[in-house]
Amino acid sequence: MKTPLISVIIPTYNRRRWIGECLDSVKAQTYKNVETLVIDDCSTDGTVEWLHATPDYTFAKVHVQRKNGGASIARNAGIAMAQGELITFIDSDDLLAPNHIEKAVAAFNAEGNIGLFACDSTIIDSEGQVLFGGRTWHQIQSELRNHPIQSGFRSLSNVFEFSHCFPGFTLPKAVFEKVGYFDQSIFPMDDYDLSLRVAGAGYGVYYCNEPLTLRREHTGQCSGVANSIDTCRKQMRALHAALQRNPELWNDSPAIKRRLASAKMELALSRMNAGEKAGGLGNLLDAVATDPAQLFRVAHLGRRRLRRLVASA
Repeated sequence: MKTPLISVIIPTYNRRRWIGECLDSVKAQTYKNVETLVIDDCSTDGTVEWLHATPDYTFAKVHVQRKNGGASIARNAGIAMAQGELITFIDSDDLLAPNHIEKAVAAFNAEGNIGLFACDSTIIDSEGQVLFGGRTWHQIQSELRNHPIQSGFRSLSNVFEFSHCFPGFTLPKAVFEKVGYFDQSIFPMDDYDLSLRVAGAGYGVYYCNEPLTLRREHTGQCSGVANSIDTCRKQMRALHAALQRNPELWNDSPAIKRRLASAKMELALSRMNAGEKAGGLGNLLDAVATDPAQLFRVAHLGRRRLRRLVASA
C-alpha cells in the first residue's frame, strides 16, 4: 500500500456556507496523493455554481446527482466513481485535521486487515468556534456511557456497545464490494450500520483516539435534536440487524442487553421530550425489563417528573 491514492468523498446539499472550509481542510492535508470528489445532491443554494466559479476549488471534481436522494446515496455515487484504493468520508459542514489522511494511511500500512479506520472529533459550532471546552466527541460519549476507549482494534461486540463518530471514516474501496454500500433507509445511522457490518464481516475496525476531524453542530443537521426520535429508531434497527447477522454477539449477553436497553431508554426520553408520553413510557418500561439497571437512569428523571409522565400517559 505505502502511498496509495486516497479518494475523499464529500456529499453536499445546500452547504455553500461551509463547503469552502471543508475543501480548504482537504487541500491542507500533509498527505498529497488525494483525489477530491464532491457529490452534490441537487443543492438549491448555488453550491455547484459557486464551486465552478471559485478558482481555489478547481482541484475538486464536482458531480451533480440527477435527483435528491439523501447523503447515503450521494456517498454511494462517490464510491462508484472513486479511483482511490482508500476512501475517506467527510461531510461538507465538517473538516479534516491537516494530518488526518497521513495518520490513516500510516495505520493501514502498519496494521493488517483494517476494514475501517475511525478517529475522534473536536466539536465546533456553526461559526467554527470550539464547543464544550475542547472536550471531544468520544470524551463526552465515553463519560455519558461510562465506556472509555483507546487507540487500537475494536471487536464487533465493542463496536456494538459504543459507536464511532463518523467524520473521517476511511475504508478500502474493496471492503464495500464485500459488505455493501451505505443504506439510505437507515440514515442517519448508516455510518453505525456500516461499521457493524465491517466488523461483523471479520475485518479489523481500528480506532485512533485523536481528534483528527472537526464535527460541526448546527440546527440543520439530520441527526440533530429535532430528529432525535427517528435517529433513535434507526439506531434500534441497526442494532437488531447486527444481532441477526451475527448471533454470536449474544455470547456477551449482559453487555448486549445493556446496550439494547440503553438504546430503548434513549428512544423513551426522546419521545417523552417530544410529548409522546404514552409511547415513551412504554419504551421506558421495555428498557427496564431488558436491563433492570436502567432504573438508575429512571431515577435521574426525578420522582415528580416521572409521576407526571405516568399520570398523563
